[in-house]
Amino acid sequence: MILAAAVVCLSWHADAQQRDAAIRLEVAGTVRLAADGAVMRFEPEPQVSAPVAAQVAKSVGGWRLAGKDGQTAEGETHVRMALEAVSLEQGYGLRLTEVWIGAPSLAPGTPLPEYPRVLLEARAGSRVLLQLGLDDEGSVAHATVKHMGLLTHIKDEAIRAKWRERFGQASVEAARHWKLVAGSRQGSRAVFPREVLVLVTFWPRDLKGDTDYRHIGWPMATSPWAIQNRTTLPPGSVLVDPRVLPVDSTLSLQEDVVGSML
Repeated sequence: MILAAAVVCLSWHADAQQRDAAIRLEVAGTVRLAADGAVMRFEPEPQVSAPVAAQVAKSVGGWRLAGKDGQTAEGETHVRMALEAVSLEQGYGLRLTEVWIGAPSLAPGTPLPEYPRVLLEARAGSRVLLQLGLDDEGSVAHATVKHMGLLTHIKDEAIRAKWRERFGQASVEAARHWKLVAGSRQGSRAVFPREVLVLVTFWPRDLKGDTDYRHIGWPMATSPWAIQNRTTLPPGSVLVDPRVLPVDSTLSLQEDVVGSML
């Protein structure tokens, strides 16, 4: 009953398009692991509502993780989950749709990419998905553009291609100087995934100094960014999404939990 009330509250605050679709939410926190990989404790991040946190903690408490390449699983690791609320005969249930383990975080003071002036003046915007390779200390060893969405009224494909290149260059140049903070500790070691994904948003401005754009079209269906991608940013600003996603992890679930009900 309490969980149903929490989900209804989420639905009430969603816009009309979201209410017509599935109710989606994300939950993140830290799990403490025993030597055999069993979850001893789940500590949700503060913004997670108490009913949802309790339901997630109950389910996560049954997980068991394994270290790769013979490494111990003992320690703690960050976990992020994408959930979907499912209507049942009595209230709602939560289905796990995706899970990411061991995501690092951006270090405080991470420098933002510079908004290319010509694109700022042209009122062009973009979302750039970066794939970053990390060294053992969490510094970025290499950066590439994995995917990009462009928002502009310009139809000329040659111009659009040049602008995509400029947004990509600005993002990669900044990322080369980034350092990340470990999201996992196995034994006494801080552990990093080899590859992570980071989303950079260049939010455009219009002639009135404000923006009418509710979102930049991509990624509309890529978790977890699809769950919260309608926040309007200050015109002409750049955001590096704090939700870093590991491409790989030094920990793995011993059983497949994706698709299960919590």
